[in-house]
Amino acid sequence: MIYHFILNPKSGNCKKRDMLELAIKETCVRRQLSYHIYYTTCAGDATEYVRSMVRISQELQRFICVGGDGTISEIVNSAPSTPNVEFGVIPYGSGNDFVRNFTNTKLFSDIEAQIDGESMSFDLIKCNDYYCVNMVNIGFDCSVVKEAAKLKKYKLVTPGLSYIFGVVVVLFRKFGTRMKLIFDDGEVLEKEFTLTAIGNGKFCGGGFMASPKALLDDGLLDICAIDKVSRFTFIKLVGSYKAGTYLENKSAMKVIRHRRVPHFKMEFEAPVPICIDGEIKGAKTIDFSVVRNAFNFVIPKGSAYKYKK
Repeated sequence: MIYHFILNPKSGNCKKRDMLELAIKETCVRRQLSYHIYYTTCAGDATEYVRSMVRISQELQRFICVGGDGTISEIVNSAPSTPNVEFGVIPYGSGNDFVRNFTNTKLFSDIEAQIDGESMSFDLIKCNDYYCVNMVNIGFDCSVVKEAAKLKKYKLVTPGLSYIFGVVVVLFRKFGTRMKLIFDDGEVLEKEFTLTAIGNGKFCGGGFMASPKALLDDGLLDICAIDKVSRFTFIKLVGSYKAGTYLENKSAMKVIRHRRVPHFKMEFEAPVPICIDGEIKGAKTIDFSVVRNAFNFVIPKGSAYKYKK
């Protein structure tokens, strides 16, 4: 097996990054592994690096990126459904929500555990021609992600606080997105929604359990769409939305549409911002589907997937 460690030289603390690089080198040399450390040079560079390595070698390759959900999504989009490729992550992002689906998350930062880990096949969400590892957010959540990205630039604002502060900021703006959700059984929901979350994993926003029924390997999309509500009503809902208990909350379910399907379509009156694994894109129509067992994810030794079908 060939091990690839993908790092961003511009992200995070330089001292921690240097220590991590040293740990990777010492561990791989001691264990006599075939390995590469690759520093990205620009956005999208990690995708091209993985593609190029897959083209030149048919050997089993393990790509471990240092970053958050967006970085995982970037490398997975390079080679989805490729049997001799495995993807892993050393959490270094602001939310790190994908790894919340696993036990003993501290082991994701352990180089030995990453090397000794085994991969498990999980689904991907296909959004038009792009693949999503964790979650798609539209409306309020997407606006919060955009605001949190601005707030993270301030030194006193931690990544976790940036999302909470982002919620507060967006609450005082006009929010609501008109959309049409078209399901294969003929059901159509056309109205203004406060937010819509489509989950493969359960968490977003640094620990909000927006998709409590979502499983990474069940072949279904977990959809939560909240009707346009007043600020007061939304504030009352936030606690159960964060905890993932809204499905048992009778008051919440009066304004929440929850579906679990393998495919549906979404249409908007004009192109709107779409948050895919924390990265903002735009679209006027989206075709959502599940791609079964589409990527092999490395679970570090000592960790395990929390949830079973």
